[in-house]
Amino acid sequence: MEHVLLHTKLGDITGISLENADFFRNVPFAHAERFEHPHLIEHWEEEIDATVTDISCPQYGTYLDESQKPQPFFFNEFRRGAQFRYAENPLTMNIIRPKNARKCPVLVFIHGGGFETGTVGELPYGSSTMYAERGIIMISLGHRLNVFSLYRSENYGLYDMAAGIRWIRRHIADFGGDPDMITVMGQSAGAMSIMDLMYSDLLKGSVKGAVMMSGCGAIPQVLGPLTPEESSAFWDRVEAGCGVSGREALKKVDAEKLWRVWYEASRSPYSFRLMQPGIDGTIISDAPEKLFRKKKVLDIPVIFGVTSQDFMPLFMLEAGYRFANWSRKNYRMPVYGYFFDRVLPGGSFRSFHSSDLWYMFGNMDRSWRPFEEKDYQLSAQMADYIESFVKTQNPNRAGLPQWLPICSQNKNLRLFNGESGGMISHRDSFRKIVQVMRSEKGPM
Repeated sequence: MEHVLLHTKLGDITGISLENADFFRNVPFAHAERFEHPHLIEHWEEEIDATVTDISCPQYGTYLDESQKPQPFFFNEFRRGAQFRYAENPLTMNIIRPKNARKCPVLVFIHGGGFETGTVGELPYGSSTMYAERGIIMISLGHRLNVFSLYRSENYGLYDMAAGIRWIRRHIADFGGDPDMITVMGQSAGAMSIMDLMYSDLLKGSVKGAVMMSGCGAIPQVLGPLTPEESSAFWDRVEAGCGVSGREALKKVDAEKLWRVWYEASRSPYSFRLMQPGIDGTIISDAPEKLFRKKKVLDIPVIFGVTSQDFMPLFMLEAGYRFANWSRKNYRMPVYGYFFDRVLPGGSFRSFHSSDLWYMFGNMDRSWRPFEEKDYQLSAQMADYIESFVKTQNPNRAGLPQWLPICSQNKNLRLFNGESGGMISHRDSFRKIVQVMRSEKGPM
């Protein structure tokens, strides 16, 4: 393994020198005690070894064998064979930059996992150099999850993400990045997190655009975030299960015990609202639908995507369209939509929720699937659009089929299926989802 030494204003850092990129793993950007807001790190006391395995928040795989889950599909797809480390202070990031980077635009990725699982180093994106090869610095941003983030609707994980963006703005120039050219990208819960941050002022003036994969749009109040008052009975049960009462006492409970009590308490068919950030009065100041009506959403260009076998695919599709139509009426920001309908080779479902990750990051050599030439071509096309969006806030460029934003004259989505370079209508994408749902349920 060849190393690269970088001198920064925070101190020295040693990363991994790859053929076409430099890889800095597990870079610490903030520190947070349990149930406390993050504090940015502005100086490293000693040289940082950024060649070691990255750290993620404690989760299912920390304490239990994911391969023994009743449905270990996503473990087999994205984590089997990979090495992970876990700690309660997972406020680190992976930075993959072009060789000799100079004022490169920055793409910050926030992983999914239902707000309870997920890592900065999963197989599709954790070591991808595809964007570095296109002159872009890619960052995978760590944050707190599950009970360590969601306690009493305090949204610690969202504050971690906002802190990470602030740190990047202050320090990415030392890595060859342009702090004024940051695009955020998230998938599933990561996309929902970006949507949540767009309700606040925490990203105002900090990001140029957003890409939201399977998680864009206002969530109806019946499915949306709870207030601290609405969730208090649940958190009282968690504290009682740990044999304590109150925040300060819960801070001292062993992490594994705390997670296990929370995990058992949260297993319910009606737990969806408990498993997402709540209305905290600051980041999410009110129900998302009300914030939309009050025009309290960040005005930046957006790409949203849906897969044909997505999690709640009809809801995902309609939420994206509703966001696009609302944006067109209330703001200047263009909203571009895509519909991913490539049946992945190797069986095990069709265009399932998060299947587009392999294509969006091009890390296919780390997958067990027998990807074909058309898969690599589709991946390159998707990355070309994202590259253009990161650099210009518009996915279009010479040599690519035109991708129009959703507006009164255009209701079509860019179709990514490996067969066609065209567009698909709102009606046809709706019909396709219904057709897939009738023939086969996805892994979720």
